[in-house]
Amino acid sequence: MKKTVETEVLIVGGGATGLTASMLLARHGVNSWLVSKYKQTSMLPKAHLLSIKTMEIYRELGVEEAIRAQSCPDAHMRYVGWYAGLAGADPDHGREIARLGAFGRGGEDGDWRAASDNRYANLPQARLEPLLRTHAQALAPGAVHFHHEFRGFREEADGIVATILDRDTGEQYEVHAQYLLACDGGQIVGPQLGVEMEGEAAVATTVSVHFSADLARYGRAHESEDVLNRTILNPETGEPGVLVPMGPDAWGMRSREWVFSMIAAPGDHKQDSDDEAVAKLLRTLGIAREGLQVHQVTRWPLNAVVAARFRVGRAFILGDAAHRMPPAGAHGLNTAVQDSYNLCWKIAMVLRAQAGEGLLDSYEAERQPVARATVDSAYGNWRNAWRIAASFGFSAANGAQQNWQNLRLQWADGPEGEAARRRATQGIGIACSTYHHLNVNYGYTYASGALVADEIPAPASLDSHGDFRPSTKPGHTVPHAWLEDTRGRYSINDLLGEGRFVLIAGEQGDAWCEAARALAAERGLPLDAMTISVREGERFDLRCEWLKRREHGPAGAVLVRPDRFVAWRSMTLAQDPKATLAAALDRILACG
Repeated sequence: MKKTVETEVLIVGGGATGLTASMLLARHGVNSWLVSKYKQTSMLPKAHLLSIKTMEIYRELGVEEAIRAQSCPDAHMRYVGWYAGLAGADPDHGREIARLGAFGRGGEDGDWRAASDNRYANLPQARLEPLLRTHAQALAPGAVHFHHEFRGFREEADGIVATILDRDTGEQYEVHAQYLLACDGGQIVGPQLGVEMEGEAAVATTVSVHFSADLARYGRAHESEDVLNRTILNPETGEPGVLVPMGPDAWGMRSREWVFSMIAAPGDHKQDSDDEAVAKLLRTLGIAREGLQVHQVTRWPLNAVVAARFRVGRAFILGDAAHRMPPAGAHGLNTAVQDSYNLCWKIAMVLRAQAGEGLLDSYEAERQPVARATVDSAYGNWRNAWRIAASFGFSAANGAQQNWQNLRLQWADGPEGEAARRRATQGIGIACSTYHHLNVNYGYTYASGALVADEIPAPASLDSHGDFRPSTKPGHTVPHAWLEDTRGRYSINDLLGEGRFVLIAGEQGDAWCEAARALAAERGLPLDAMTISVREGERFDLRCEWLKRREHGPAGAVLVRPDRFVAWRSMTLAQDPKATLAAALDRILACG
C-alpha cells in the first residue's frame, strides 16, 4: 500500500517563508509536514537584511540569539554610501560622494528605537536558512523533509490530498492535510491553481557575483567602516554596481566574502557570461583578478508582481509565490516572513474551533494590499537608483573625463561646489524611500480583515515612507512602550505574541479585564487581560510611555492580536463590557 501521512498543514517550500511557518505552527500546537525538493537550504546570499518586524518574530520563536551571533555588528551597518569607484590610479578613486543613515543606523535612530525594542539584523540568506531549518526541526521533530518533491494535490470535502516524491528513495506517497501553504516561490502550487501574477514582470535582469577577496587593502576603503551597502560609481567605466559585505567572521571592509550586483537598467536583459560578469566587476571596482575567488555568478529577472489571489480553497499563497519585487529596500524576505506570521495563528485558531472558517479569508484581505504597496515601493526604489546617480552628475553616457569633472564638484569649494552638493542632497533624499522607510516595512496597516474598524483617524504621517506615527487604531501595529517594576524596565512586546490575544485596559478598565477573562474561560480562547497605568493597575507605565500612545481614556481598552496588530478598541467603558467584547471577538474571529 502507498504510504500515507496524516497531518494538519502541508507546507510546500523550505525557504525562510516555509521554515518560519513550520516553527510558528509548532509553537501554536499545530501538526505540519514540510517538503522541499532541494537537498539543502538556499546557497544564495542575496537576501540579507532582516527588518524589525522580522526580528520580533524570530525573537518570539527563539531564533534571534542565533541570528545575531552571526549577524553583522551594528557598528558596520549604520549607513549606505556612494563612492567614486573603489580603487584605481586616480587619487580620488574610492572617495566617498555621499552617505545616508540607513535601516535605523544600527539602533541609533531615535524614531526606530521608539517603534520597537528590536532592531535590524544583517545575515545572508545562505546562513539564515540553515539556522531556521535547525530550529524548525527542533520544534517539529520528524516534520521537516528536504529532498521531498511536491508533485500535485487535489482538494476534497474534508481536506487536501497531495502527492509527494521522496527523491532519495524514489518512493511516492500521499499527505492528507486540512490546509496547504504554498511557500514554493510560485514554482508549482500557484500555477497549478491558475493563480496569475499581476504587475511588471522581468523588467530587467540583475547579475550578481559572490566572491572572496581582501578589499581592505584598496585605496580609501578603511574610511567607511560604518557603511553597509556601497554603490560604486566608477567614472572610468560608467558601469554602476552595489557592493555588499557578507562576513562571515569579520565585517566592514575586513569582510572576506562579498556580493557585487550590477545595477540593471530598465529593459536591459543582456545575459553576460560568467567571465564577462567577473570582468565587469573588476573594471567597476578597479581591482586585480589576483586574490579574487569567485564562488558563483547568479542572474535573476527583476519582477514587480503580486498574485491575483492569496487563497484558493484550502490553499494559501505566501512569500515569493505571492509577491516578487526588486531588492531595493530589502523588503522581499521580510514581507514573506510576515505573511507566515499573519496566517499561522489564524489557522491554529480555526483548527482548534476557536474561530470560524471566515477568519482565514482575512489573510488575503490584509496581506494582498500590503504586498501591492510594498512591491510598488521597491519598484520605485529600483527606478530611483539611476536618478540618484544622475544627481551626482554620473551617467553611463558620459565619458570618464565628464564623470570625473562632475563628481569632483562634490568636493569643491565655492558656489559650484555648493550647488553640486545641494543637487546631490536632493538625490540622496530620493534614496530615503529605500533606506529610511520605517513607515513602509513597520508602519504598514490593515484597513479591513480580522479587526473592528473605528472612525477615529490615526495620527497623519507627514511622509509616506519615513514618518511612522504609532497608533492604537485597529489595523495598526500596537505602539511600543517600556514598562517598569521593582526589577527594572521591560518591553510591552514581552507581553504579546505567542499565539495569544491580549486585552490592555486603562487604570479604570478592570471591568474590561473581567469580561475578557470570563470570555476566555467560556470559549477556550487564548486571551490574556491586564491593566496598564502610571501608578495603578497590574502593570506600571512609570514614564508615561504607554499613556502617551494608548489614545483612549482611563476606562478604555485595546485588544491586540497574536501578530501584534490592534484588533479592536474602546475609548471608554461600555455599559455591558462583556457583551461588547463578545461582539467584537465574534467579528474578529468570524464566529458569527
